[in-house]
Amino acid sequence: MLKIGITGSIGAGKSFVGALLRARNFQVLDADRKVHELYRDSAGLRAEMAAYFGEECLTPTGVNSALIADRVFADANARVKLEQIVYPYLNRAVADFFIGEAAGFSNGNDADKCRFVEAALFSRAPELVKMLDEIWIIDAPESARLERLVHRGLSESDAKRRIENQRGACAPELFPGKRICTIMNDGDKLHVEQQLDELLRDLH
Repeated sequence: MLKIGITGSIGAGKSFVGALLRARNFQVLDADRKVHELYRDSAGLRAEMAAYFGEECLTPTGVNSALIADRVFADANARVKLEQIVYPYLNRAVADFFIGEAAGFSNGNDADKCRFVEAALFSRAPELVKMLDEIWIIDAPESARLERLVHRGLSESDAKRRIENQRGACAPELFPGKRICTIMNDGDKLHVEQQLDELLRDLH
């Protein structure tokens, strides 16, 4: 079973590609969503978050995302610490996803030949990358990414700051030994689907 990572900088369109894969009956673990589940359900993770960021970072259903985002986008040390806290929990969840699927889940079709993990910054999670056979990078012009982020409700200055914070984090050279594929998301949804389907055909 192939284990494939879907990644790309903020606003590139990872979630769109993930949705296309699910529509084609592939199993896709959304790492961001899984982290939010862990924030809610993992007592160990909640304790570590409170110890570093303060009890005010916790809510009954997870964490105060706005507070955490403000801290990590303004302070590189806080970002590194957040990753050191969260990634071990996420790595275990991803490993369970792959092991669980391999142990018996089946769609009964070609979609059983691979599993996908969608995440923003694999380059900052080397232990997770070790689990993967291939990495598919979703790319988009920076102007398009900026427009998408502003459309989501971010100010232009905040959107630019977040783009800059992730600059270079999805460069292919950061993943030596992995097969790298690129999907360009320039806003033409049909073109994205065509690129995706071509990659899926190559898996056979």
